[in-house]
Amino acid sequence: MEDGGASRTRYPQALLKGLNTPWTAEYELDTDIFAKHTNQLLAHGYTHLYVLGTAGEGYALSDRAFRRIVDVFCDLMDGDDLHPQIGVISLSVDHMLERIGYASDRGAGTFQIVLPSWGVMQSDEKVAFFRQVCGAFPEANFLHYNYPYGMNTMAPAEYVMALEAVPNLVATKISTMDMGIVRGLMTQAGQLQHFFLQGPFPYGSLYGECSLISSLGPLFPDFSRELFEAGRAGDVARAFRIQRRMLEVSAGLYAGVHRRHIDGAFDKLTSWLADPSFPRRLLPPFDPISDEAAQIARDYYESSCSDLS
Repeated sequence: MEDGGASRTRYPQALLKGLNTPWTAEYELDTDIFAKHTNQLLAHGYTHLYVLGTAGEGYALSDRAFRRIVDVFCDLMDGDDLHPQIGVISLSVDHMLERIGYASDRGAGTFQIVLPSWGVMQSDEKVAFFRQVCGAFPEANFLHYNYPYGMNTMAPAEYVMALEAVPNLVATKISTMDMGIVRGLMTQAGQLQHFFLQGPFPYGSLYGECSLISSLGPLFPDFSRELFEAGRAGDVARAFRIQRRMLEVSAGLYAGVHRRHIDGAFDKLTSWLADPSFPRRLLPPFDPISDEAAQIARDYYESSCSDLS
């Protein structure tokens, strides 16, 4: 259900879901809950899974924790029909290369990378970064996580520059709600497979083949699949109807949240709603969504989402 037919892009169209990292009270990976979380998503039909993005707190991990999560994830995703992705976030290119090398040795072949964020980069420096990192592993595929809150992001025209220089840069992932950026990505950098959240995905589908990141996937796997299939089939009217319901649900689930949180706090809330054994704690210094706001979300989920669950 996730791969399209013949694709005009460098990477196949897919329904993508990120994995969260459950921590024990000592901030060690809870491998049992992590395996349960992964296997639940696989049972829902998600074959494209990634770990160590923002939801997986890949920005905050020691090398020891990174290796442990990669080891467990690669074992769980060892299957011919499974498509794992590993996130690699660091200020240092050498550090990124070391982590990619470790995961590559464990069998990973697709990586999400983020531009370094200590100082502002110029366009030629961004292209040089992709050339250096992606070029070191020519057999691997690379997806650029265009994190909208980071210091360095990529504009559509900059992707055009990178496309010419980096043949194994195959996709992007972005959580923007700026439809001008969505249109620019689709019309200027159409060789890349662009992964959008449920808000912009229908709009992106107006311009051709794009893909869906299912942030509400643990709660509504069938509804997420309906949205993806509608966009893939070109049934944009249906995709927008589903999008409207998903935006209503998001507003209801997060009605009790009145301060900014890092993205992973919301992702862990949805995992906890789907499975109350999933811990919502984040690595310090970031706070999870409060118990009060989480209870508001659970009350809404149980009272108002029966048509979707």
